[in-house]
Amino acid sequence: MRKPALWVLLALAVSTGAAIADEPAANSVRPSLPVGSIPEDELGKDMKGNKVRISDYHGKVVIVSFWASWCGPCKQELPVLAGVVKQVGPDHLQVIAINYRDEYEPFKYVVNVLKDYPITFLRRDPNSRTAKKYGVHGIPRMIFIGRDGKVAADHTGYGESMIPELVDQLNTLLAQRS
Repeated sequence: MRKPALWVLLALAVSTGAAIADEPAANSVRPSLPVGSIPEDELGKDMKGNKVRISDYHGKVVIVSFWASWCGPCKQELPVLAGVVKQVGPDHLQVIAINYRDEYEPFKYVVNVLKDYPITFLRRDPNSRTAKKYGVHGIPRMIFIGRDGKVAADHTGYGESMIPELVDQLNTLLAQRS
């Protein structure tokens, strides 16, 4: 496995202003998925209409990211996550982006702009069904799922001070065997 250089990637993104909002971590919403729990398996359908399940990626680290086109930090987060997948490789890491309470046209526009990113974009989440199953009350929301299919970390809201923790968590997950 290639050794991920996540710290450098995320530090570069933050220093260029392309990554994470300036909201302090203290203002973030508390996570609702306990570490070690098994998350809801079915996430929705991808842009081609195929069902997407977390169990489809067993043996990989999965990041489930709830986002919206009207959320500035969310739009900044997606390119960073795409860069991490490119660095680590899709054999080890999968990012699944789930739209949260977005209108169709902005959602369609953002997905078209980001269509070449190595991220699985799901169709809009009708009536926030998946978001409700995951207890989403604020975005951006990022859930790390280990190779074993269990929740390893749950983050809502971002601040520059959170970057070292996120990098450490992701590097630890990537180093583990399934």
